[in-house]
Amino acid sequence: MKKIYIIDDEEDLREILRVNLSKEGYDVLAFPSAERALDSIDKKTPDLIILDIMMQGMNGYDFCKKIRTSDKHKSIPIIFLSAKSEEFDKVLGLELGGDDYITKPFGIKELISRVKAIFRRAETNVQSDTDVLKHGGIELFPDKYALKVDGKNIKVTKTEFNLLYLFLKHPGKVFTRDNIINSIKGEDIYVIDRTIDVHIMNLRKKLGKYKDIISTFSGVGYGLKG
Repeated sequence: MKKIYIIDDEEDLREILRVNLSKEGYDVLAFPSAERALDSIDKKTPDLIILDIMMQGMNGYDFCKKIRTSDKHKSIPIIFLSAKSEEFDKVLGLELGGDDYITKPFGIKELISRVKAIFRRAETNVQSDTDVLKHGGIELFPDKYALKVDGKNIKVTKTEFNLLYLFLKHPGKVFTRDNIINSIKGEDIYVIDRTIDVHIMNLRKKLGKYKDIISTFSGVGYGLKG
């Protein structure tokens, strides 16, 4: 049974989400604050976190940053759930390591669909492939969701990992944004403008001196230099 954390300071919303996700067969734990969730996360590690941004005390952005710097918890998928609906807020959430961003108000069916899609691609994308992919000083370990650059461990989100995996598996191929979205997220996932661009930008930063292996093809998309 997949365990989901809901972190939101709106009691009614927490209960609605808890009830509906429990009906789908998930083990749901709801927290009114990020601090309360942090107290629990080492004892009961979640498979997914649904995270509000505007909360008293530690906000959702800071919670996400803390999770992404933890070796133990860095790969936990995070869905931001927020009333902050400006493109800047969505892009910032993705830059900090969020895997998805849903604005309030939202439909329960939409949220459940996105939760299922995240679990589905985690199970099917790369976990069955154990071959290490190499390109120059880059090493990608699909069975561990791990990346090394010149022998140094580099922390990446699952979306960044899946992007690099896609490019390394198909060197020289040019992918449109639609190709990329369908390959790493699934056609049933809503993706905001610039989502792919933001993930590519973050990935390039983490590749350091190898950042230019990911080529931009103006008006088309992205690909890996052969």
